[in-house]
Amino acid sequence: MLVGSPVTQLVVLKLGKGNWQQGFPTVTIQLWESHRAASTQWVGRLPASEELPALYDRWRSLYIALCHRLKWRSAIEIEEGGLTHVSEVAFRDLCQQLKNQLDDWLESNSFSKAERQLRTKLLPYEEIRVVVETEDSQLRRFPWHLWSFFDDYPQAEVALSMPEYGRVEVADQTDRNRIRILAILGNSEGVDVQCDRQLLEQLPATETVFLIEPQRRELDQWLWDEQGWDILFFAGHSDSYADGTAGEIAINRTDSLTIAQLKNALKAAIARGLKLALFNSCDGLGLARAMADLNIPQLLVMREPVPDFVAQEFLKHWLTAFSGGKSFYRSVREAREKLQGLEDQFPCASWLPVICQNPVEVPPSWQTLLRLAEPTNGLENQVTLAPSESVGVSSALPRRRWLQWRGTQTGLMVSAIATGLLMGIRFLGGLQSMELLAYDHLMRLRPSESRTDPRILVVEVTQEDTQKYGYPQSDETLAAAIEKLTQMQPWAIGLDMHRYQARQPGRAAFLTQFQRHHNLFVVCFSESSDRDLLAPPPEFSTEQRINQMGFSNLSIDDGTLANGVDRGDILRQSKDAIGRTVRRQFLSYDPQQASTSSPCITPYSFSWQLAYQFLAEAGVQPLDVNQTTQNWQFGNVEFLQLPHRFVGYQALNGNQVMLNYRTNLPGAHVTLTQLLQGKVNRNLVENRVVLIGVTAPIANDSFKTPYGEMSGIWIHTHAVSQMLSAVLDKRSLIWGLPQWREWQWGDALWVLSWSAIGGVLVGWGRSPLVLVGTTTGAMLVLYLLCLMLLIQGGWMPLVPALLGLGLTSSVSFILKFVLKGR
Repeated sequence: MLVGSPVTQLVVLKLGKGNWQQGFPTVTIQLWESHRAASTQWVGRLPASEELPALYDRWRSLYIALCHRLKWRSAIEIEEGGLTHVSEVAFRDLCQQLKNQLDDWLESNSFSKAERQLRTKLLPYEEIRVVVETEDSQLRRFPWHLWSFFDDYPQAEVALSMPEYGRVEVADQTDRNRIRILAILGNSEGVDVQCDRQLLEQLPATETVFLIEPQRRELDQWLWDEQGWDILFFAGHSDSYADGTAGEIAINRTDSLTIAQLKNALKAAIARGLKLALFNSCDGLGLARAMADLNIPQLLVMREPVPDFVAQEFLKHWLTAFSGGKSFYRSVREAREKLQGLEDQFPCASWLPVICQNPVEVPPSWQTLLRLAEPTNGLENQVTLAPSESVGVSSALPRRRWLQWRGTQTGLMVSAIATGLLMGIRFLGGLQSMELLAYDHLMRLRPSESRTDPRILVVEVTQEDTQKYGYPQSDETLAAAIEKLTQMQPWAIGLDMHRYQARQPGRAAFLTQFQRHHNLFVVCFSESSDRDLLAPPPEFSTEQRINQMGFSNLSIDDGTLANGVDRGDILRQSKDAIGRTVRRQFLSYDPQQASTSSPCITPYSFSWQLAYQFLAEAGVQPLDVNQTTQNWQFGNVEFLQLPHRFVGYQALNGNQVMLNYRTNLPGAHVTLTQLLQGKVNRNLVENRVVLIGVTAPIANDSFKTPYGEMSGIWIHTHAVSQMLSAVLDKRSLIWGLPQWREWQWGDALWVLSWSAIGGVLVGWGRSPLVLVGTTTGAMLVLYLLCLMLLIQGGWMPLVPALLGLGLTSSVSFILKFVLKGR
């Protein structure tokens, strides 16, 4: 599935009734999955927008004016009083404005919630057909492919549909090994239709009838042909009516026909198997609207006037991809995107091709159009055998299948034993170090995220800053930095520096900042009695020690917390094996249950305090502990604390979650010097979380992460970003398979399934060489599947599943081929 043929999903976006002035109150998103009989659907709303249609009308006027000025086709005319002077630079700017406005409209709060729910069901590698269902002629003209959704799903393509559609009962057809194409080469004045003809003539396994500037009667007769057609092709001149309900094709230099004038003949052609119509001509959406009433399965048209060369290039790229075996939607997207290389000469060339889809029909492929009968067991194409030979074949086949089934039973028993053995070793912690290293490896393979977190700013104290302001920085320096920040109104400020000791001068000014600004937080270290370095400032009141402090403890995977305080969070392992790596984030703890007395009495982590303050300012509710599950709940997002055993971990404690690092920096950053010298723009600070911390090597404050060495301030920043993104952006937290208390039954089923695959492969394998190939392929699929799921936040047991697959395959191989022989 991951390597050869991607999963195909159908998404239908029903815009419903509405208008630009009042919005579209009921927009339904339906997801049809191949393994489900019914659809999943979500309902949203699109707001009113008078700017967007006006912007589109402006774009279309400029586009048509460009067509006229550049004389792309002699048949393109501009209305009297239309635009005559067009700046191509201004036109490109207008194109970008239209895309931005379309994205803003589709990212409105009333619609984006439904879209985010859809995205949770889709994967980037899947082939997705997105059908926009509307009868509004202007909405049908919109360049829907500009929606940022299609940037995130590179194998998705958009199509248009009317709200009413149905399926035509097709007469039984005999199998044939050639595709029948009826090609209409209409009025060719100013158009090189011979180029289209040459492209069609080069297609393999086709039978093409060319009608060159035919008369109406001739065209009608050919459409009624008893053998039926697979593809209807038109090249020449066409146009759509202003209201978008119909259009005309110029079949010769004197005659133009509407779809209504060919209605009966087209209905007959569709009933005899016509699957696809391609109008490689100008402004075909009116034609598509009229053809939709006939329930044709599939159309390809150009949404606007199209330059002759662009039409030819699109046809060439699409025919190459489609006849080469790519799916219909994928070949259209590929051919359309290749037109972008022409846009220095033909602006918006890649905007023009558009699919019009009958949603109840499955898009054809080149293979399905050929309608070749496929052998079911590999014996149909063999020569006829003599009676004795036939008996030999019929008796050998059941015996071979019996042996295969017996081998499969043996493999399944081996897989059950291997799974039990591996899960037992895992339960004792024997696989933990390997699983964590594999987790780090997959984390690094995840694709880069498109942007940093726009809600966060980090003020770094760099090596140059320590040379200028000393280390540790004086209270006066920090008070001045905080004063600069508060003037620009951030929502929260976090100081990742221990400030128990006074660093004169400026202690009074430093403490005054905390009295004046309750959104200001500083760190202490829990479960430590070292007052000289790690305790809260002694001048703080009890309320400040709870509400303006956050513990800075980091959970390190060698059985300790940062700064060396033992908590026994995981089983003891070799430090070299796991690498003192931070993979988890503490949220809170109960100071009364601490193993040692500590002046750091706040129950909240540093990252929790900052995220809580920001979300409270943003008006997110609730911000409290869920009384049923005892997990922190911020808005609709519940931060499920990790159980004692979680995927590869086998002995966890404390209220913590996995830290889903961003693949790039989680926030903007400036230096302390830039801040104090007034070189920081207010836009970088206002309504943001600001963290201040030392990244200079002198602080010795760096730790290993799945992405390499990282300063403590940046780890805290990733933790804050994770909480904000999970609540406000629905960015996934790291999750695992289901379990009951400490019993990881979901992991066990996963490992058993892959172990069983190893047993089945050996049972049905007919040679050692084939077995090696299929087992290697299964391991590759497992590896890629674990990577794809981790991109969505799912941590799957890769190491035990690989070991189970390999162990079952090896033992079954020995039993079948070595001990018992073949």
